[in-house]
Amino acid sequence: MKEIKLSNRTVTMREPKVRDIRALKDLKTQEEKEMALICNLTGLTQDELDELSLKDYAKLSKALEDFYLKLERLS
Repeated sequence: MKEIKLSNRTVTMREPKVRDIRALKDLKTQEEKEMALICNLTGLTQDELDELSLKDYAKLSKALEDFYLKLERLS
């Protein structure tokens, strides 16, 4: 679990599970996949993501990327 401090609140992001990745299979673009995954891992809705500043969205995207980097280091 990671806590990400946004401009007006703190969001908790859990580590992705296999089922989270499998849920992305029907989405076409990388953007759609990233946004859906962030929603699944934080509990935020798509509408809430749409209303975030780019700076706050970048923090969530970076936290997601960190999970993948951590995985690569284990390989």
